[in-house]
Amino acid sequence: MNKTSTTSVHEAIKRYQSSLNATDYARLLDLANEPAPIAVRVNHLKSAQSQAFLANLAARYGWVTKPVVFFPEALTIESADIAPGQTLEHRMGQYYVQDAASMLPVSLFSKPEPTVLTLDMAASPGGKTTQLVDLNLDRGLVVANDATASRLPALKTVMSLWGAGNLAITNFPGENLGDWLPNTFDRVLLDAPCSMEGLRDSPSHPFRPISETERERLANRQLNLLISALKSAKIGAEIVYSTCTLAPEEDEMVVNALLKRYPGAVEIIPQPHFASAQGLSSFAGQEFETALKHAIRVWPFSFGTNGFFSVKLLKTAAIPTDASLPPGRPFTSTGLAAIRKEGLSQIQKFLQDELSLDFERVLTDMRGILFQRQGQVFLIPEAWLTHFATFPYHSLGMPVGKLLKGLFEPSTDLFNRWNHLIQERNWLLPQQWVKTWLRGGDVRGSGLPGVPKSGFVIVRDELGRYLGAGKVIPGRVRNLLSSRNLIM
Repeated sequence: MNKTSTTSVHEAIKRYQSSLNATDYARLLDLANEPAPIAVRVNHLKSAQSQAFLANLAARYGWVTKPVVFFPEALTIESADIAPGQTLEHRMGQYYVQDAASMLPVSLFSKPEPTVLTLDMAASPGGKTTQLVDLNLDRGLVVANDATASRLPALKTVMSLWGAGNLAITNFPGENLGDWLPNTFDRVLLDAPCSMEGLRDSPSHPFRPISETERERLANRQLNLLISALKSAKIGAEIVYSTCTLAPEEDEMVVNALLKRYPGAVEIIPQPHFASAQGLSSFAGQEFETALKHAIRVWPFSFGTNGFFSVKLLKTAAIPTDASLPPGRPFTSTGLAAIRKEGLSQIQKFLQDELSLDFERVLTDMRGILFQRQGQVFLIPEAWLTHFATFPYHSLGMPVGKLLKGLFEPSTDLFNRWNHLIQERNWLLPQQWVKTWLRGGDVRGSGLPGVPKSGFVIVRDELGRYLGAGKVIPGRVRNLLSSRNLIM
């Protein structure tokens, strides 16, 4: 880290000196120019044995690790022979790489029932959304909203790679959702846009000075978003507010303003395991509500992460909303039509007979319904049709294949999500073809060992790792890997 940037971080840290004892203040200064290590979190949709899976990865790639203190299912990577972002398993969506502190907000939610409705109000880039999907194993609807249209393609890619099906991606100002969809959601996550003042300078989060004008603008928006989150939540619902900044103007002051505006309608839920990372009781001469001590202020020295703030709220009473009709469109305008019984039977029979995949059970567990549009087959969340059928969306559900003239062809998304359940038609790809395959190339030749005469195959390497799916045609196995899986 260059001297200028370090000096700038140290200048920013000075405003927190009165909030810390001498020892902690010195620790904060010491960490200012030391980038936080990254962490990895397993995709529970693709691996039921997260601890064993991570242990195998650590051994295979030379990772020196330790458990994330507040989320022991994940590992902090202290050093690595092969970086976590450069592995085959990462390209296949089997785990997510992020700062450990970013796992905190979703970990605060109680384990939900499968029928809960969850709103991620500012979802991009999608890391926390994947964790929300994992929380109930993709059995309850998650609405992932982001106000910036340019961020949606990346969000969709992340969620597709993760294998999420009980998902809708929407593109609206979060400030409007509370009035459009009041008293609707059982869980609301607001990971708010912020100044990103985590008080550690790193290549991924380079320090930059924040003006008072910018702080005020951000804080006003954050409060409006948090009010909208509270409006959108049912009575008894959990709301988690978080930022990746330690600026009190964007953290305690925003929550303090909410508590003062709606006394008796919202309360902070204490987190006893974070007694060493309490929220501030005051800052710059402003005293906060006593309950703010139950917020979680993660200093860089608290757990060895970037700076972070999070608080879990409970909605205890109704609050006024500005009644306004949400945007709408008839669901029929999407061109989606429910697949008829005979078509559904054909799909389920194909998957059972050819791949030994019990898709009827999959649909039951996920509460999904198959729809079709111009031959494309989609798994659509039943909860969306029940609660939001006329609400416009950017992306909904998951493409599972094509059904043309009574013949079903599974999609790459289907193979990526459920390959671990498919016991039939697994093909061990000879080592000399692995590199070509992972670059998107087909395997050509007649009489390839272990390849059936026709149909689809799950491709694996000598370690049993998933390499994608292929379609057997005369003279070759056609590569069905998506571009997002390729290793160039």
